[in-house]
Amino acid sequence: MGIKRFFKNKIKDYKFIKNKRKIEINHFDLDFFKSYEFNLNTDSHTPQVSIIIPVYNQIRYTLNCLYTIEQHDLNVSREIIIINDNSSDETLEYLSKIKGITIINNAENLGFLRNVNKGIQTAKGEYIYLLNNDTEVQENYLSSLLEVFETKERVGAVGSKMIFGDNTLQEAGCLIFKDCEIVNLGRFSSIDDPSFNFLRKVDYCSGCSLLFKRLDINGNLNFLDEEFLPAYYEETDFCQRLKYVQNLDIYYQPKSEILHFENISYTGKNSNKELLLEKNAKKFKDRWNSRFEGDKWLKIDQKQQLNVYKNFQQPTILFLEESMPKYDQDSGSRRLDEIFKILITNNHKILLGIPAFNETDKKYIEYCESLGIQVFQDYVTPKNKIVKINDQIIEKLPLIDLIWIFRPNGFKNWHKILKSHITRQKLIYDMVDLHYLRVEREKEYMPTTPKMEKKNQKTKELEYSAMRTSDAVAAISDVEKGIVSQNGIDIKKVHVVSNFHTLDQVNKNGFADRKGLLFIGGFRHLPNIDALKFLVDDIMPLVWEKNDSIFVNVIGPELSEELTRKYSSDKVRILGYQETVDEWFDSSRVFVAPLRYGAGVKGKIGQALEYELPIVTTPIGVEGMNLQHSVHAQVSDISDAQAFADHILELYSNEEMWNRLKENSKKALYPFSREVQGKNVLNLISSLYKK
Repeated sequence: MGIKRFFKNKIKDYKFIKNKRKIEINHFDLDFFKSYEFNLNTDSHTPQVSIIIPVYNQIRYTLNCLYTIEQHDLNVSREIIIINDNSSDETLEYLSKIKGITIINNAENLGFLRNVNKGIQTAKGEYIYLLNNDTEVQENYLSSLLEVFETKERVGAVGSKMIFGDNTLQEAGCLIFKDCEIVNLGRFSSIDDPSFNFLRKVDYCSGCSLLFKRLDINGNLNFLDEEFLPAYYEETDFCQRLKYVQNLDIYYQPKSEILHFENISYTGKNSNKELLLEKNAKKFKDRWNSRFEGDKWLKIDQKQQLNVYKNFQQPTILFLEESMPKYDQDSGSRRLDEIFKILITNNHKILLGIPAFNETDKKYIEYCESLGIQVFQDYVTPKNKIVKINDQIIEKLPLIDLIWIFRPNGFKNWHKILKSHITRQKLIYDMVDLHYLRVEREKEYMPTTPKMEKKNQKTKELEYSAMRTSDAVAAISDVEKGIVSQNGIDIKKVHVVSNFHTLDQVNKNGFADRKGLLFIGGFRHLPNIDALKFLVDDIMPLVWEKNDSIFVNVIGPELSEELTRKYSSDKVRILGYQETVDEWFDSSRVFVAPLRYGAGVKGKIGQALEYELPIVTTPIGVEGMNLQHSVHAQVSDISDAQAFADHILELYSNEEMWNRLKENSKKALYPFSREVQGKNVLNLISSLYKK
């Protein structure tokens, strides 16, 4: 490493540490609240959520808690119920002045558990949200918990990321092992450690911040069990009853962050905490011990590893890519997204490694984390040490069963980093498409040099080396499978995992209700740029000679400013990246994909078939999909602009042909359905573990 690069990296690391995320604490004292007027925006009639806050003294903490509630998630309909457990400080004096809260004053001290049940009995919301008064809620603290109920099935309760006042992690959900030994995940770790930043099923979450349904599946109130009076283990037991009696799951949601000043809110008078903990721990163990058989520690490669994936029965899989997959921007990313979902549904733990990120990746990182995927990212420890992505992956490798690597350069780079650490792990190489084949086809349309030829030969050698090194190969179609087997790769290790498409897309607009052509593609991909140029420069002028009312909508990210300026007109509408594409598929009459070179199965063709939008394309466009000319699509000769234009004009004006292709769309798509391709993914995995 050169001296300039060394100091550049040092400066970069210094800035990274300096910008470490920190959650600020409210420090308002009681004098501030003497004149402060709360505006809590509550709904006392039909709230979606009832926030229940038991309090015993500590009015300053309670007021700061309410202050943070006032700042966040105002769009969630909620009521706030505070149970004042016979406080002896100024609690009642302050709370009685606050509008929009329901106060229940106890004549005697009932303890935490009975206070909660009293609140549940009073509540009107569909959901109960238990919140300690010694907490400060953060942005999206409640909406993110509700999101889990809205997006997952069989949800019993959802808990938050609990954070100490010093900005270290208190808890990221809890796991229970044999003999009812409990582990609070992440305790004292960085709040940005990727190990604790993904949605996950856990055995229970702290009752300091816990969301659940007010009524159980039989319509009865979801009370805490008073066997655990006055406090401790009540939420631990409650979550097990949700799991094993109501058959529901408990989730940890890292997007809900709560500052917690531990042990401030305990409500008991003259209590002996240690004695209570010991007593209720025994009750809990007597009731639930038979449910927990997993060992806390695993011995792997002569090292002890915490059994953090104990709830996953299938192999744990590490996916390694060259850049962050963006499911809504390219076909390869959409395919990977579907692979993720199939594996997660089938109880595989998924981890994702990317060498580096850019500013546009945050949305997609959060999306993956919401699926339950751990996405490795650099982070700063509480002691201000940077933990790099590669080091995290190597540390986690003993818990990994299978490594799935994409593309030739990706395989080269990742395998170099990991090969000395790989022991029992199986390897899958995913070609996505045959890169060298795409470049060889490109030569017909782009000038090449001896240097480029040499580079492509190295790519070919690299691809076949990756295939030989791996235990299995994922090919995008039978075409690629046939090519690589002819070049010496054992056909038994090559499995087709193609693009995934949905069959339930309904497109009601008929022929007469549609206008224009649709072109879609990501413009980092050279074949798409060539196809657009071919379309606008050569094909469309021939179309406009016969019908100058036909226009083209062009959708896709990263088209250069130069081409955008060159091609934008009333007849060629450059629309760029579109978050949703339904509108364009539903309103266009013909889909065009004049691809002259490329490799693999084209996601854009499958997408058009999903929307039952008739297609004009080339043999390259339909490669690997078994589509027939004039049955599933109009397939024109490569580079014959006149023929392509004629096919557009015919399909654009021939309603009978248009309807025939539309009706045949879903039949052509079945081999690429989630049902078929999902089985292919699972068969690939199982083939590696056959005895």
